[in-house]
Amino acid sequence: MSRNFKYEEKVDSRDYKLEARDLVKALKGLQMYEMYEIVTKGLQRSNSETKDKELTAVKEAIEAQRGIDTFRLGRILTGYKSSMAAGARPQDGFTKPAKKKV
Repeated sequence: MSRNFKYEEKVDSRDYKLEARDLVKALKGLQMYEMYEIVTKGLQRSNSETKDKELTAVKEAIEAQRGIDTFRLGRILTGYKSSMAAGARPQDGFTKPAKKKV
């Protein structure tokens, strides 16, 4: 005997953008940049669908704020502050000279 199950999709009636705007309103100064860094790290992880929606809404709300430094947000996203660090390879850190063969 097999049972037939009906799966009903949950209707998501939350307004993520409104919740994110309310959250971002309370942030002052450096807190906004710290929150942006936390959100971008959270988006890189494997999350549930609702958490992804929440994080993207917060990220978009921070980017839409007036007076936010977009260059600083870009640096948070890329993580590299110089061209030397951006183009670094593992071989560049090896500084031990080769031994002289006899």
